[in-house]
Parts: sequence; structure tokens; C-alpha cells
Amino acid sequence: MTTTPEALPTVHLCIATGQNAANLIPLEQYDAREIWILQTPAMRERAGHLAQALKRPDRTIVRKDFDDASPKTIQTSATALAMALDGRHVVLHATGGTKLMVLALRDELRLLEAGNGRLDVLYADTPRQQVDWLGDDPRSEPMDDVLDLQRMLQVQGYRIVGDNRHAEAQKRAQTRAAMTRDLGENAARYARGFSTLAFLAGRAESDDSVRGLTQTFSYAPGGPLAQLLQKAQELGLVQWDGDIHLTFSSAEVARYFAGGWLEEFVLLKLTGGLSKPGRFSCNLQVASGDGVPNELDAMVIHRNRALLIECKTGRQTDKASDALYKLAQLRDRLGGSVASALYISAQTIGEEHLQRAAEYRIAVLHGDQVSGVVAHIRDWMAR
Repeated sequence: MTTTPEALPTVHLCIATGQNAANLIPLEQYDAREIWILQTPAMRERAGHLAQALKRPDRTIVRKDFDDASPKTIQTSATALAMALDGRHVVLHATGGTKLMVLALRDELRLLEAGNGRLDVLYADTPRQQVDWLGDDPRSEPMDDVLDLQRMLQVQGYRIVGDNRHAEAQKRAQTRAAMTRDLGENAARYARGFSTLAFLAGRAESDDSVRGLTQTFSYAPGGPLAQLLQKAQELGLVQWDGDIHLTFSSAEVARYFAGGWLEEFVLLKLTGGLSKPGRFSCNLQVASGDGVPNELDAMVIHRNRALLIECKTGRQTDKASDALYKLAQLRDRLGGSVASALYISAQTIGEEHLQRAAEYRIAVLHGDQVSGVVAHIRDWMAR
């Protein structure tokens, strides 16, 4: 018994692109069972990333070469596809590819309706979080929230090679949560002491011997820094003689005071119900096919969009420009065109770096603004 065209699943025809999340979202939302991914010579690798992210036992995925070298080859490729899809119901995903490719495909695939086939066209409008349809029933539908952290990275060609979501790290963060919240919510008050404390902690971390964990101030701390050290001693994080000698209880604690506390401040907010499990991670490492890891302080996924967060506690020097540039690059590579970035600095940032951040489309919270991280993330989620 032969299978009739009516019994075959709908073919979803999409074009591999540098923004493949816009392809993946509607394919998952409408539970596509047969997917043809068109790959131009420049997009073969991207097509592979998309196919891997879509892989499922009950799904057929076919990668088709598409020659976009000239109008003539575009037309020839589109005609060949229309012939291969004769009699099928096709949904053309018009989000990827060049305008010329989409026009040629739509013109050729319209011939399906002269026979037993059918053509619908959809466009995934990720910034507006909706899917627009053309065809027998033109309409707009809300976009489903289908991407988690792993899928977002996977469709961009990256994978997680390390993060701190494991129970031990979260338990450790909870034991000093009061200290972390105090540091984050009163960052402006402690600002002058952050650089000195971070410098000593960095030296102790790099030399985690018993001798290396003991560091010496140039002069005895006073004011807010002294109060901070007293609280840390009460929690068993440091030993401080009230004068110039300071001993960190471990290299891990030294790492915390060297800057890890700000990452934990963000982690506590996210694990406190601000984000869903599987939609965020802190202090993670991601790698692409070349295996070279990139470090991120935090990444959050909400409604198919990514927010990348960079945390800094030391004095913001010229190195801040490099950090801002790196953050902008990672945002575009890991989250695509609709991703956002947030730079959090415990110390005040100068006007030059604020202008640079604006050029890179990076939001900044610095000094006494650090305590507003929850409000900022909620505002981003509501957009």
C-alpha cells in the first residue's frame, strides 16, 4: 500500500542563518516532524548547529544545498526544490536567507497549489515575540517560550563545559548569603575598600599555601572596610587582628573576596525565584567547535532572549574597555541579534567607559546602582 501525499507530514522549509534561534523557535512551537534545512555554502556550519539542536527520534531532518552565488543559481535551486516537494504541504520559514532567496522560493513553491500541494509562509518576529503567517489563513500568533539556556547555546554552536549550578556551589553561596547581600546592597559604602581587599584576596588565591593566605595591609583598615572585615570574621571567612594582618580561611574564600561575591550576589537573586531552573547559570564556561572556552559570569534566558552579565569589583581602569568589548562580542555570538548585556561594577565607572558601553549597547549598573540588579532584570524580562 502506497502512502498518499495527504498522509505525509508537513514539510517545514527553513534557511540556515546566523540567527538560527528564529528558525528553531517556530519549528519547536509547531512541532515540525519533517524539516528541510537549506544551506548555502557560507551557512553549512550553521545548518549543522541547527540540525543538532532540532534532533529528535520522531523527527526527520534533511539538509539541502542551496546555491546563492547569483540570481540564476538561486532561481535554479528554488525550482529544483519546488519539483522535489510537488504534492506536499510546505511551510516556508521566511525568517532566514536573503530577500532574493525568499522571493524565489515563494514564487516557485506557489506552483504547489496548482496541483495537490499547499504553501504557507511564516515569519518569526523574535523582537516582538510573535509568529506571522501568510497563506490561506493570514494571522499573527504569540511566540511560545521554548528556549532554555542549553538550547540557546546549542543553536548558536556552543556547549556548556562548566558552571556552578551544582549543589555544593549553591550551598556554599547560601552559607554566606548575608555577607553577599550586604556587599551588593551597600556597594557604594564599601567602594573604597573593594580594590584593596580584592588585591590582597587575588594574591592569596594565587598562592593558596598557609603562608600565602595571610596578607598585609599597608595600614590598618578603618571605617566601612573595618566593619566589613569584622563581619567576615564572625562568619569564619577571615581572621583579622584589627590591625594590618588578614588571613583568608581558604583559597576559595580568597576567590570570593577577589570578586566572586558579586557573581554570588547575582546567583542568589536568580536562584531566589527571579529566573526559572534551566534558564540561567552563573560562572559558566562555554565552548564552540574549536574547543576554546569562554567564561561568563552569568547568562539568563527569558522568552527566547538572552541576557549576558559581567561582574567587576576592582577599580575600573583602561581594562574596562576590553571587558566591555568582550562582553559585546559574546552577547552577539551566544545570544544573537536580540540578546542584551549588563555590566555590573561594584565601583563607579568613569564617563569614558559609560560612553563606550552605550556604543556597544551594554547596560551598566555601578556603585550604588548594584543593588538594583533585580529591578533591571525584571524590566528586561518585561520588554
